Amino acid sequence: PDDESFLAAGILVSALHNGQTVICVTATKGEAGIQDENKWPAEQLGDIRKEELEKALKILGITNHNWLGYVDDCCSQANLDEAAGKIRALIDRYQPDSILTFGPDGWTGNPDHRAVSHWVERAIQNMENPPVVYHVVGTSDHYTKHLKEADEKINIFYNIEKPPILANEKCDIVYRLPREVCKLKCSALKVMESQTSKLFELYERDRLYEMWAEESFVRAKVDGL
Repeated sequence: PDDESFLAAGILVSALHNGQTVICVTATKGEAGIQDENKWPAEQLGDIRKEELEKALKILGITNHNWLGYVDDCCSQANLDEAAGKIRALIDRYQPDSILTFGPDGWTGNPDHRAVSHWVERAIQNMENPPVVYHVVGTSDHYTKHLKEADEKINIFYNIEKPPILANEKCDIVYRLPREVCKLKCSALKVMESQTSKLFELYERDRLYEMWAEESFVRAKVDGL
């Protein structure tokens, strides 16, 4: 929970506004992401983050959501074929044109993120007409102006030496969110208090709009394509 909002909420909302179908898939409840046990006790965090995600998805207008049911911080230990099979079943059911997910770097280096990337890669292997998979990246301009500062304050890229940052022209998607879409995105992030409260304490509304107003992805290379 919250990865979908941080990394792709603007694209997802805009797709919905275009009349497209959006399916959100979440691997875990994020129960290992402990921030402040006085406010969000560890033993309740999974349920808390589940409720926060439900609120965020309602704000974004996403009604089709699927849980994969894995334990937070343990995805790398899951059976690869089983996890990929769950994703393949969703692909077969919904027939998506595109999948937005993490790259092998896991964006922040998070082992769960890395695992999800591998699951998706395995899920589309040997498909005759696989969906196009896009991996989240950042653009060098946006990172320098906005995310680098946030990283220094709240350690966004906590488990990777160098995040996947590319020049704009190297990206396949660079989406500058319209103001109203960005407002929805920030509203969704705000209700995920167990993870985002520090962010909203540190920055004023307009600064947050700037910080999260760009979403960028690169097309995954699959079977040499």
